[in-house]
Amino acid sequence: MSAGDPPKVMTPAMLAERWQCSERHVRNMIARGDIPAFRLGGKLVRIKHEDVLKFEGGGGVDPVSEL
Repeated sequence: MSAGDPPKVMTPAMLAERWQCSERHVRNMIARGDIPAFRLGGKLVRIKHEDVLKFEGGGGVDPVSEL
């Protein structure tokens, strides 16, 4: 992986920063099954970058009709 390559896995905090939302929101999405994640060592939660890209590409994102 070079300096410009995205990480292969992300933490909930990294994803929250990317999406400009709270880490709790990301963890709630994981708990609901909106985005897949896995545990390392039984405690550490990680999300595959490819799953983030799939989600961002339309896998479950509801468009905002009006702000």
